Amino acid sequence: MNQFLFDQQLAAMKVDRSGWLHERSLAIELMEARAKRVADWRFENGLSNMGWPGEGGSPVSTGR
Repeated sequence: MNQFLFDQQLAAMKVDRSGWLHERSLAIELMEARAKRVADWRFENGLSNMGWPGEGGSPVSTGR
């Protein structure tokens, strides 16, 4: 999982730093595919697609 998240972060940085439209498009496609894999995994394991597993409240910080 750590490698997966690392690769996802690299893809995000490539989107931000790509100078060419084609490079950005490829990086965005990779990010979208990885996000779908995570969402599918969470669904298959009965987890919400929002916040951290086991978190009772909203994924938005309450300032506590």
